[in-house]
Amino acid sequence: MLGVMKSDWRDRMSGSGRLPWRTLAGYTLYTVLAFVLFLLWTFPYQRVQGKIIADLARRTGSEITVDSGRFLFPAGFVWHGVRVRPRLWEHRTLDLDMIRASLAVPSLIRRTLEVDLAWDAYGGKVRGTWVARREAGGTRVSLDQFGQGFDLARLPFLASGKWQGTVQLEFADQWTNDAWLAGDGAGSIDVTGLKVDQMEISGFPIRGIEFDTVSARAALKGGTATIQSLNARGPLGTASGDGTVLIRTPWTESVINFSVTLSPSADAASRIPLLALANSSTGPITVRITGRLAKPDVLVNGTPVL
Repeated sequence: MLGVMKSDWRDRMSGSGRLPWRTLAGYTLYTVLAFVLFLLWTFPYQRVQGKIIADLARRTGSEITVDSGRFLFPAGFVWHGVRVRPRLWEHRTLDLDMIRASLAVPSLIRRTLEVDLAWDAYGGKVRGTWVARREAGGTRVSLDQFGQGFDLARLPFLASGKWQGTVQLEFADQWTNDAWLAGDGAGSIDVTGLKVDQMEISGFPIRGIEFDTVSARAALKGGTATIQSLNARGPLGTASGDGTVLIRTPWTESVINFSVTLSPSADAASRIPLLALANSSTGPITVRITGRLAKPDVLVNGTPVL
C-alpha cells in the first residue's frame, strides 16, 4: 500500500498530476494584482495627504491648500489646484496647476529619500529632484529644479504695471532641517522679450522698459543672496549690475545693496524720465538702490531721487 502511494505521488509531481507552469504563473499574478488593488482601495490617502501638507506648511512657513489629488503607485502623489500663501508675503499667493512627486524606492536602501519632483504653473513646467538624508547635524535637504516657459505677466510678487516676457529658471539649494533661507545654493533666471509698461516709481512714470534678453546669476549663503551678475540688452541699450540682499522676515524688511550701470539708447530718457535726473546726455548712467526693501534709497549718478 505504501509503495502505491509513493508511486502515485511521483506521478503527480512528474506527470499529468502537476499543475502546468502557466497556471501557476497566472495564479501568482492574480494574487499579486489582487493584493495591489486591495492596498490601493484601502490606502488612507486623504489622511496621508493631510499630514504631508501640514508638514510642508510648517517647514516652508506657508498656508497650503489642495483642490484634488491622487496616489501614484508604488509611492507618490499628484496634486491639482495647489495654493501656497507664504507668511513672508501675507497678501500674495503662489498658485500651481499641478505638483507630482514620485519616490525612488531603491533610494531607501541607502537610507535616503529621493523624490522626482515636477510642477506646472503660470504656463511653465519645472522638473527636478528633492533629496533628504540624515546626517550628524540633522536632516540634510537638497533641491534641484529647472523650469522654462513661464509667462511673466502671470507671475505673482511683481510690482504693479504691465509685464511681458518669457522666463526660464534653474536653481540648486542645500540646507539643514528647516533653515532653507540659511542654506547654500545658486541659481539663474533668463527672460526673453521683456517689456514693462504702465509703471510708476515714487511719482516717476515708466513709459516702457524693453530688453530683448535679461540674464541674472545669483548665489545664496547664510541668509544672504548675492546677485553675481545681471546683464540686459535691447532697445533701451545695455545694462549690467550686481549686489546683495540680506534676507529678513517679513520680506519687506530685507536689506538691499544693488547697483546697475545703464548705457542708454538715444530715446531711453523719453521712456524713463527718471534717467533724465542723471544730467548726462552721453555716457553710462549708474543707478544704486540701498536700504530696506519696503522703502529703499535710490541714487542716479550719485544724486538721490527717492
